[in-house]
Amino acid sequence: MKKIILPVLTIFFATILPGTTWALPVDNGNDLALEYVTQKTPALKKALVEPILGKLHYFRYLRITEMTEGKTPDGFRTVAIKAVEPSSDMIVKFTVLKNVSLSILDTDPKTKVGDAVGVQGRLESIGKVATNMIVLNPVIVKHKDKLAPVRGKEFLYELDPNARMGTDTSSGTAKVIRVEKKEKE
Repeated sequence: MKKIILPVLTIFFATILPGTTWALPVDNGNDLALEYVTQKTPALKKALVEPILGKLHYFRYLRITEMTEGKTPDGFRTVAIKAVEPSSDMIVKFTVLKNVSLSILDTDPKTKVGDAVGVQGRLESIGKVATNMIVLNPVIVKHKDKLAPVRGKEFLYELDPNARMGTDTSSGTAKVIRVEKKEKE
């Protein structure tokens, strides 16, 4: 009996557990903001927000309107940011604490008011702090971004210089193709 149960349990856990350890789904924050402002009544807005509080959302094209440097009580650097989401004109408020995110903001040219960023964060509230405000906490700055999407296709390698453009397998071995940086004229 034990000889049968052990292989069955092994197969069961091998097929079920990997599916549960995958990365959490990340929802599109830009779509959420647009959906929120198009809801006609407070009841519809509440019904939209309640099931998604605490979930990860990814926002792009956030134009920074306010940036304030600060410190935590422990003395670590923070940057409080308010940015405008372009499709809905909602304000997205978040505080950057993580070193990797801070280093993205500090890369040359240093991020300033008027620049755009792409961020991923947990939805803390919508419409509680201010009628048209989304609060994210915690947040990770993924990359510096454009102020608006470009017409046509947009690729990751256009945003992230470390991303690969493709893979060349014509020689029989895979070779990663990267985009060469354009020199400034």
